[in-house]
Amino acid sequence: MNDSKAPEWLLKASDRIIEHMNEDHSNSIVSTLNAQHDIKDKNAKMEKLEVNGYFALSNQKLYFLEFEQVCNSAEEYKEELINHAKKYRSYEL
Repeated sequence: MNDSKAPEWLLKASDRIIEHMNEDHSNSIVSTLNAQHDIKDKNAKMEKLEVNGYFALSNQKLYFLEFEQVCNSAEEYKEELINHAKKYRSYEL
């Protein structure tokens, strides 16, 4: 599915970012979901990216995990993900 609202850089980087986060940094997704939605699910996965955050799949429901900034590049996206990891470390399960 091609989301015409998403900028080109995000469409190009989405699969790589999602795969990397789900394989190598799932603890950050889990802790952010816990912090922002009070949902404790060690199996939560990054599903779909937006410029201002991303959707995580937990128990067959999507939850939006919001960034503090709107991103304009893959580099900015990475910075926001790192910010989440640091900010929500205490919410890890």
